[in-house]
Amino acid sequence: MKMDATYLAWVDFSALGMDQAEVISRVQNTAKIAANHGAAFGLGGEAYLRFNLAAPRSLIVDAVARLQRAFGDVQ
Repeated sequence: MKMDATYLAWVDFSALGMDQAEVISRVQNTAKIAANHGAAFGLGGEAYLRFNLAAPRSLIVDAVARLQRAFGDVQ
């Protein structure tokens, strides 16, 4: 969806069917992206990661490509 005046994206990883530790490991260690863990924001955020998109578009495009590679084996 189109974002209006925000630079934070909350991404729900629950449909992947993997535990949060594995999701975090792939994002941090494989994709090399620092994200905020949703659980830190309270009950209900456990399956989410928060990404800060306040960066040049080229960096965001690169980060998305790294995420795609990090989760490319998930069907």
